[in-house]
Amino acid sequence: MRVLMFSNKQPSNTKSSKKTVGGSWIDSLEKELLNYPEIELGFVYSELAKKPNQFQLENSRTEYFMVPRHPYSKFDRWYNRFFCKPPSKKPLSGYLKVVTQYNPDVVLFFGTESDYSLIVPALKVPSVIWFQGNLTVYERMYENGMKIWSTLRFEKFKKILMGDSLIHNFYAQTGLVAREREIFVNAKNFIGRTDWDRRVTSIMAPQANYFHCDETLREVFWKNKWKHVKGKDKFIITTTIRSNLYKGLETIFETCKILNDLLAKEVVWRVIGVDTGVVYVKTAAKIAGVKVSESNVKLLGARFGDDLVEKLLDSDLYVHPSHIENSPNAVQEAMLLGMPVVATNCGGTPCMLENGKEGLLVQSKDPFAMAGAILEIVEDPVAAQKMGENARKRAFQRNDGKKICSDLLTIFDNLKM
Repeated sequence: MRVLMFSNKQPSNTKSSKKTVGGSWIDSLEKELLNYPEIELGFVYSELAKKPNQFQLENSRTEYFMVPRHPYSKFDRWYNRFFCKPPSKKPLSGYLKVVTQYNPDVVLFFGTESDYSLIVPALKVPSVIWFQGNLTVYERMYENGMKIWSTLRFEKFKKILMGDSLIHNFYAQTGLVAREREIFVNAKNFIGRTDWDRRVTSIMAPQANYFHCDETLREVFWKNKWKHVKGKDKFIITTTIRSNLYKGLETIFETCKILNDLLAKEVVWRVIGVDTGVVYVKTAAKIAGVKVSESNVKLLGARFGDDLVEKLLDSDLYVHPSHIENSPNAVQEAMLLGMPVVATNCGGTPCMLENGKEGLLVQSKDPFAMAGAILEIVEDPVAAQKMGENARKRAFQRNDGKKICSDLLTIFDNLKM
């Protein structure tokens, strides 16, 4: 079976790919699928370039296809960013050329945030979209934590002039909602894994088949196991998020302040994936009424490989404060390590863990409830460790690569045109 995959995540080890923790979950899925000799894989992604490229990586059977994004000129790119124009549809013809060249038996699209799956109506083979996030819902939740215009006071004039401010990014994303709805209207098949994405699909794409399949996780998280360490003089919390307004950084600042005012033991909250000094941080701290330099929230920026895993293993708790999610990989990875988890009860997160058994769920945008849940972990480390053990068992069953590949191949056999 020839499978052609489209993703906005460039494959690991390519020249322009960003360094990640052992690759993305899509890389992990690709690796698992290549264990099946009957499977042939093609992988399509896009980047700013003038010419398309086709290549294979060393020790890989996957054929990679890079399709250039438009426009090419710096002025056109600036114009589109500054005025939040929707992306050009010119790359679609390039995607279809790859489909014709590769001649797949099935086409798999990762997510609806990119333009790839706009080609579904033109395909002559079955296709399926792997549900990731949903811009239509995210647009409604985007300002749950802070208002986008509250970031303006912290933006540098150069960023605004270049069309690279948080405000520009927000309006650019809202402009993609119409494109995403077009994708849902034309889609024939979806893969999801939560009640939330199943329900959203049933409304936005009632004509489509929906299949359940879980996600593979990055290899580095399978090799390690968290252990509770007694007698530490600090209680260390770790969170992995990006600098999106809806990720809940202001809740972290507020919750950390509550805990340090309440507890005798010092609480240190490490945030991975967010750099100090950025507009998002300044705005979140302003809303929380704290000074970043005086807070126990430590912004560590990007961390990779063993470094990130070590930070997690050295923690007492993983907390995920986001205001909207589907199935956050960071939560699933913490569960796989066997860590106790506190997460907001939003989107598909409740399907990831059972409240009270595998972690604790609290409502979004509520630093008091979050602080209370963390306090339970602090006061009862035995129960916390038990929840971590239960979470690890759940993750080992849910995220097993062999089972996921088996489920996916069965789905491929049942796709409708």
